[in-house]
Amino acid sequence: MEVPQGFFVLLMALLTPPEDSAVSASSAILITPEKPLVQLGSSLNINCSVSCSPGKPRWDIVTDSTSVSPDNHDQYSILKIPNVTVDDASFTCKATCGQKTQTAAVKLYHFSALSITADPEEPVPGQQFLLKCRVDVHREMTAELKLKREETVMIEQTLCKDSEDFQSRHCEVSGLTEATQLPYQCEATLRRESSQHTQTAELQLQLKEPLSTKPPIKATSPPAEPPSTAALNTERVPVQTERPHPQSTAAFKESAAVSETSPVKATSSTAAGAETEAQSSKSGQTVMVSVPVILVIVGILAALTGLFCFWKKRESQEKPEGEMPPP
Repeated sequence: MEVPQGFFVLLMALLTPPEDSAVSASSAILITPEKPLVQLGSSLNINCSVSCSPGKPRWDIVTDSTSVSPDNHDQYSILKIPNVTVDDASFTCKATCGQKTQTAAVKLYHFSALSITADPEEPVPGQQFLLKCRVDVHREMTAELKLKREETVMIEQTLCKDSEDFQSRHCEVSGLTEATQLPYQCEATLRRESSQHTQTAELQLQLKEPLSTKPPIKATSPPAEPPSTAALNTERVPVQTERPHPQSTAAFKESAAVSETSPVKATSSTAAGAETEAQSSKSGQTVMVSVPVILVIVGILAALTGLFCFWKKRESQEKPEGEMPPP
């Protein structure tokens, strides 16, 4: 018996479960972006639109953030997130198609800002330093990092490991390189299935001046100025000695007697002084008379004066008393 074709189509429609019709109706809900890759701390707008009637999509907000707000219309609704956090994991949009409520969900894939650092922060020019680039991504994302200088890739071996709470992954690339004045760049390519995002970061080193190996220059004092003529004349002024006080008669007689007994020594001293002066005059140098020499000369003169007076007195005593001295 031949089954009519219309009966076969009717039988297939009756055997189709109602869930298939719900899936077909849910395709009328469109969310953009479908799989957003968003940086933590940035803002994001997600649009939910429907192509069925009466529509009126609404967001089912399940988050502790009070800043997330929807902008609802008849055929679309925009979810505004001014500051994306780790807690902003997924959101659901609901719409009415015919007499049934349909839903569609969107999941956020977050990542941190890209950071590039140097160790030490101020390396010496020409010396090796450690260059590192790092980013934290959602646990379902992948990351490829590259360290570059003047568009030349230096290091690109990326290592990723899960965080302690398994909510994200820490990815980094690092290596030793030579310190220069040229800027260094880090390029990160982040992926989640067909979604992709690329971000870059740049580092300009603050180089430290190398230590000088030359010995420090010692400060030299200016050469001593020659003494002035006035100073030399002052140094050559002979020392003035005090004049001897007048002696008493007894002291005068004693000194006269001493001078009579030692005339040879006085002459020797005078001769020695004359010889010394002659030698000094030959050498062209001026010999300053010291204090002891002056005292000796004064003593000799005093002795001669005493001797002369003593001789006169004695001569006057030897003449007869009645004889008058010659005029």
